[in-house]
Amino acid sequence: MRWFFTSLLVLLNLVACGGGGGAGGGSSNVTGSNSTAIALSGVAAVGAAISGRIYVLDAGGHEHYVDSTDGHFNFNLVGIKAPVLLKAQWNDSSGSHRLYSFASSDGTANISPLTHFAVTVATSGSLDALYEAPSASAFAALQSALPDAIARLQIYLQPMMARYAVSNANPITFGFVPNHAGMDALLDNLAISYTGGNVTLVDKGSNATLLTASLARMSNAVTSANWSPLDASLAVDTDVAIDRNGQGLVLWSERVNGSHLLKARALHGASPAVTLSTSGDAAAPRLAVDGAGNALAVWTQYSDARNSVWASHYLASIDLWDTPHRVSSPAAEGNAQLPDLGMDQSGNAIAVWQQGDGRSTRTDGWAAQYSAGSAAWSAPTMVSDGSNSAHSLHVAVNASGQGLLAWEQERGNGSALVSQPTDIWVRMLSPGAGWASPGLVNARAGKVNTAYVYGSLALAVNAKGAAAVLWSQRLLPALPMVVDAALYSPATGWQDAASIVLASTEDCHDPVVALDDAGNALAVWQQQTDYGAYGGSNRYVAGQGWGTPGHFVDSRLGDTFLPNLAMDAGGNATVVWYRWSGTNAIDLMINRFTPDQGWADATVFAPAGSAGSMALALPHVVANAAGQTLVVWSSALRAVASWL
Repeated sequence: MRWFFTSLLVLLNLVACGGGGGAGGGSSNVTGSNSTAIALSGVAAVGAAISGRIYVLDAGGHEHYVDSTDGHFNFNLVGIKAPVLLKAQWNDSSGSHRLYSFASSDGTANISPLTHFAVTVATSGSLDALYEAPSASAFAALQSALPDAIARLQIYLQPMMARYAVSNANPITFGFVPNHAGMDALLDNLAISYTGGNVTLVDKGSNATLLTASLARMSNAVTSANWSPLDASLAVDTDVAIDRNGQGLVLWSERVNGSHLLKARALHGASPAVTLSTSGDAAAPRLAVDGAGNALAVWTQYSDARNSVWASHYLASIDLWDTPHRVSSPAAEGNAQLPDLGMDQSGNAIAVWQQGDGRSTRTDGWAAQYSAGSAAWSAPTMVSDGSNSAHSLHVAVNASGQGLLAWEQERGNGSALVSQPTDIWVRMLSPGAGWASPGLVNARAGKVNTAYVYGSLALAVNAKGAAAVLWSQRLLPALPMVVDAALYSPATGWQDAASIVLASTEDCHDPVVALDDAGNALAVWQQQTDYGAYGGSNRYVAGQGWGTPGHFVDSRLGDTFLPNLAMDAGGNATVVWYRWSGTNAIDLMINRFTPDQGWADATVFAPAGSAGSMALALPHVVANAAGQTLVVWSSALRAVASWL
């Protein structure tokens, strides 16, 4: 017997469990055998046990079914050849529903929203269509892909699975009963929804999004791995990195017994957090990974009466951080501040920072390089001119070691009582050749601006060595602050700077930029209006130039703060930001961009807390070349609690 359904939307909100136990009841129809031997059994549940009809189908089209009133079912598989596709079908007050599962052999095979998700991820087409037209090749492909799909599910649900003591459980074969505990409690507290070709997993207890993805591009899924709202409430600052296999690391500063300690942990696994800082307050952490998942962390740490830059190396194969090493000079007379970090696929890295020379208002730009071969840092070297005051250094490095260093530099030594005009300077880095000479990029139509550069630097380098740098500035004191951009091509050098924002009487802030492998750039920023702040965006198409400015979110959805952006090699991008909607609450928001469709609709990723304090740390999103994406954030509740 076959069942046809016309619904194109499957919405699975997992409801609270009922009780139950014992064998499935009701009628049965077994095609091809009168044997009573039990070969396949399980539970069909969405939290509450399913009362409906359970089907088993093999690749040859042979079908069994039983009716169950308590979710339990038993099958005799004589006459059916494994592997088999399972389906649960039932009706309730909200309509008709169906869920799928899969079994490679006899034994236990549950049916639940988790099994449906895993089988959906493992198949390249419609499960309904597969059930109506089964084939040996399609079943073999599903069987081959299913272990990876289940492993992905276990990663996505790691925090919830640990919470309910079912870590790494296989939802298809794991034995459970509808009793509000273990796997059943997880089902009670998880919502999985499928809308418009997308799937979203939400922790109903915290309203945090665990995953959002297009079913057609599950490799581009956005996850928070095992970073939860509780983690966000403890983190004073965060950074996150992802390797080419989708494995992530997170770094943060946490206030413990009156001091800020630097902590780190792997985001895919059950490893506990490791404290990296050794003494004094630790702040401004930055993190980068190489192709093998090894990592470097840099941060500032107060010791010897000043802030210094420290670093620690992570070896992924043994999940171990080494003893921290001071990178900046211990003989420096001023504080080291605001480090940044870039790393190539071989593990070679560059750390940059600003450092005072003992005068209260003057800083220089410094850098040190890490050699993966010798596992050692070079002595620090000055990368600014040593005369003018330089600050706010940023660095970006691609997989092959090509890099871009950018900083803000005054036309003065920082000793003037009135702020001096400021420029944006850059230096390119080539593997084996070192740093190129410094160059000035804040020029329009060949003329250097004489003042009013405000910084907020953002930069990116793609796999082919193309680069982009963005900053905020005013052309005249009475004019609004805009976002300017300069782009670099290895073949033609730097373009003149250009404004990329809509003409406005209000200011633009916090630009971020990303590049794909084809040299296309995507930029986002906050743009203020008379009644709020929205998320502005513009796209640069290689060979054509910047397009018409638009937005990734309208201010009618709430004010936009601190946008951050990540892009994969194909130009698919994810932006996250904080939204204040005027209800004294802040949400972490998300939107996604694809080159063929543009921006999608903005959605809430997680509640970030109360607007009683706006001391939010930048939300972070990172993506690898394949599009696997991770998000971490800090909570406004944390910002209030940690500074009491």
